[in-house]
Amino acid sequence: MAELLVGASTGALGSLLRKLAAMLRDEYKLLKNVCGDIKFLKGELEAMHAFLLDMADVQEPDRQAKLRADAVRELSYDIEDKIDKFMLLVDHESSVGSDGFRELFSKTMKKIADLKTRHKITKDVKDIKSQIKEVTERHARYKIDESSRTINRKVDPQLCAVYKNGSELVGIDGPRDELAKWLCDKEGESAHRLKAVSIVGYGGLGKTTLAKQVYDNLGANFECRAFVSISRSPDMMKILNSILSQLCNQDYAHAGTQDPQHIIDQIRDFLKDKRYFIIIDDLWDIPTWRILECAFAKNSCGSSIMTTTRKVDVAKSCCSSQWNLVYEIKPRGDSDSRKLFFKRIFDQENCPPNLKEASGYILKKCGGLPLAINAISSLLVTRKRKEDWERVRCSIGFAQGRNSDIDAMNYILSLSYFDLPLYLRNCLLYLTMFPEDYEIRRQRLIHRWIVEGFIHGEDGEDLVELGEMYFHELINRSLIQPVDTNYDGKAWGCRVHNTVLDFLIYKSTEENFSTFLSNHSKPDSKIRRLSLMGNEDQGSVEQLDLSHARSIGAFGNAQGLPSLAKSNALRVLDLENCRGLTNHHVRDIGRLLQLRYLNIKRSCISELPKQIGDLMYLEILDISSSDLVELPESVTRLKRLARLFVPGCTKFPDCIGNMDKLQEFGNYIDIFKQSVKFVEELGKLISLMKLNVRLEYDDFDKATYKKKEMIVSSLCKLDRLKLHNLSIEFCLGEKDSGTLIAGHPFFFPALKSIRKIILCPGNYLGLPNGCFTCQPRKVDCLWRVSRATCC
Repeated sequence: MAELLVGASTGALGSLLRKLAAMLRDEYKLLKNVCGDIKFLKGELEAMHAFLLDMADVQEPDRQAKLRADAVRELSYDIEDKIDKFMLLVDHESSVGSDGFRELFSKTMKKIADLKTRHKITKDVKDIKSQIKEVTERHARYKIDESSRTINRKVDPQLCAVYKNGSELVGIDGPRDELAKWLCDKEGESAHRLKAVSIVGYGGLGKTTLAKQVYDNLGANFECRAFVSISRSPDMMKILNSILSQLCNQDYAHAGTQDPQHIIDQIRDFLKDKRYFIIIDDLWDIPTWRILECAFAKNSCGSSIMTTTRKVDVAKSCCSSQWNLVYEIKPRGDSDSRKLFFKRIFDQENCPPNLKEASGYILKKCGGLPLAINAISSLLVTRKRKEDWERVRCSIGFAQGRNSDIDAMNYILSLSYFDLPLYLRNCLLYLTMFPEDYEIRRQRLIHRWIVEGFIHGEDGEDLVELGEMYFHELINRSLIQPVDTNYDGKAWGCRVHNTVLDFLIYKSTEENFSTFLSNHSKPDSKIRRLSLMGNEDQGSVEQLDLSHARSIGAFGNAQGLPSLAKSNALRVLDLENCRGLTNHHVRDIGRLLQLRYLNIKRSCISELPKQIGDLMYLEILDISSSDLVELPESVTRLKRLARLFVPGCTKFPDCIGNMDKLQEFGNYIDIFKQSVKFVEELGKLISLMKLNVRLEYDDFDKATYKKKEMIVSSLCKLDRLKLHNLSIEFCLGEKDSGTLIAGHPFFFPALKSIRKIILCPGNYLGLPNGCFTCQPRKVDCLWRVSRATCC
């Protein structure tokens, strides 16, 4: 899957290779010599892509390799921009003209344009070849002999946590005593059972330290014990030998060439009649646990097993019985955070008054993460002046002020980052596009992942469902925190811990994945993705070169938006909740011909320009919760639009039937405010999967009956196609509901796609079963039948 994606590690090479393959097909009618050059480019770029995929898993590449990777990645974006311009011309020429004069004019111009276009691509391809050769030759000129390198092996900083002195720790005694009490509970039927507890949480929360404290405190209660730490690539022979050595107090490290099965049998035999305590620290995956679990005899001696992990599913796998406990470790509270911070710097629990303001900001940034508190306090332990603290406060983060403790924090969070598959790394880094402490709506995030090219499914796979899986996997790995979890287990959104976000910003800046403005300085590299947090200097924003920008997000006031006139490569424009966003801000939106995603939700937009129909690649348009009254007719030209979100009262154009890629209508469509033609065309949307309709009217007049018959026909057609999520909201007056009760049959047939029915206030008491001409075939498809308030 990784080879197909756009991303932080491989740049645009994944999508670029697909486009080069498409260019070699007949429809692009390239000159013969260009075909040869394209094949050369494809071969060179495939080799570069393989190089970047290999580099993606190198945590600390040497400078030469990193420079080469950066150059290749940036080059891939520049090449794709040129290829996209060419493909846009071809796609535009093939799509224009279905009426007389326009068709005749386009055919005439096409003969002239064809030659120009093909000669333009010839020149561009020659330039690209030169750039590729230069990157390759530069690397060869400065290549270092690998045999002359000195290898520096790092010591895992988590090792220090195992040897922490209890007197240095703050805020750990409560969790330690809670776990110790649970493990040593001698009452009830669980007293003699094997107990398992798994401490779960993201890196830096103090899982290892907590486990070691419990281990030391309870040591005297057990006949034998062992404490082992696992790496991302565990050496099972070494781990099993270590467990056996600690349990037996003998050295088994050089016990010959035993296979794992033999050591497991030895451990089981030794433990079968003993009360033991084993801690498996920093467990990364379920298969590793399954192997280790085989060694632990399930006796009735009151033994205990404790694991620590960053992944929820691993924790649950270790604690699968009712006698086990998954313990979610929490960040330190404000009081304990202050004590830990000040004790490290001042050897007391308070700080001088002149440093209180700066310390408050720094501690907020640390977010109760012990690792972060220790790292920042180590920077300040020799700096007691207010100016020094203010300097650290302003520059706090991974990219600034490095020391050994900052390196340790970086390393520990890097473990989680590099454990991710490439497609999840892209999704995680993308969270840097949102402000600190921001609650990110799940749907919004997934839609942006899709149009950025981070999600690629096999034929027929639903990309939104894949995105949902990615989102919940990041939660499972404790890298994002869920917000407002629903009854079905799905979170409304997420937030990112400040320290994790700082690390992601550091990685993102390092790979030029996204750009953040600070200190009135201009970015050193080309801007690929820009996030405006609302506090930037307006002068600096206006001077930005956005000709290479693929994604722009803005938060706060719309007055600070840059000019988008030259943003020819822009694919994502997200202005949700931008205060003061009005019609003139989107007047020239039709120029952004590469745009895939446009979000102007919760704005004062009341009208879209007719040029919106020129955005032939647009996939998602969200203008819900705005002042929009009517969509322009040109919207029907958006042949690739998959998701459309508008206010519920919006009037739609008539001819929507040719929008055959449309999969979802967001919010409720008020059917009886639309034309008969629209209701008829609705049934032609062959890809539609999700639809919400509202039926609101006061009387059964002739026009209403016509629309009634047409909506039944359209919904029946959709029900036979791909529609699988239909919500219907009935808003009838008392007169109409009374008519229904009097015996007039209602008009909805059995539709397997119905998921929700909402009955708005009216005289529905005693509503008879016969109000539906045919009951739904699958009653379990009805998620909810409720009486709601019409709005």
